[in-house]
Amino acid sequence: MLYLHEMLTIVPWTEEEFWDIMETDYVPQAAQNGLRLVGLFKVGIQYSKNYALWEMDDWAALDRIQEFHDRDPWMKTWRLESIRYRTDWLGRVLEPAPFSPTLEQIQGGGYESTMYLHCLVRTLPGKSEEYISAIGDEMLPLAAKWGMKLAGCYRTVAGEAESDEVIHIWTAGDAITQWGEIRKAARSDPGLKEWEARAAAWRQDVDYRFLLALVPFSPLHMKPELLEVMKLMRKT
Repeated sequence: MLYLHEMLTIVPWTEEEFWDIMETDYVPQAAQNGLRLVGLFKVGIQYSKNYALWEMDDWAALDRIQEFHDRDPWMKTWRLESIRYRTDWLGRVLEPAPFSPTLEQIQGGGYESTMYLHCLVRTLPGKSEEYISAIGDEMLPLAAKWGMKLAGCYRTVAGEAESDEVIHIWTAGDAITQWGEIRKAARSDPGLKEWEARAAAWRQDVDYRFLLALVPFSPLHMKPELLEVMKLMRKT
């Protein structure tokens, strides 16, 4: 599997319209061409930003998707329409860690969360593989104790990105208070200090972002009962 990670800049006050046309127009067309939506999120605090995560089978699928983007007449129309809603986008091609859940596993359930913690890591040169292995061996069991679940772990292999980047995404609760409980559990765990000390040998810096799972058709989303409330709010 490969994944496409997109950072989108949204025109102010058009976000919900953008989500609507993504659901009805682009997502079905993309799926027909082998690009499957994993998650579409609003970025916390940076309210003009959305992140999208897509799954595809392999490099050959990426070639077919690129050809669809470059040559398909429908895609030309879509670009003209979507420019009303988004002004810029930045793409990365990602390779998953062996323990990273697939879209099929995510759709099987257990990944619902209103907030996700997105970690963009610049590792030291040549250290990305060691860092990813450590996430699987050490960070996964620690995070599970705190109430977090891994939604994805990837290494950047192409696109508009720096070398030696690693992205990992975690469930982070359904409210700020729940995140506070997760954070309290982590900070009181000696394992976190040990992890941070060890991680310094692999990484240069980490950019943390909260992602809000407010998009109803996104496979990574909030709990179903909260989704229903969101849908009702959008109709009023």
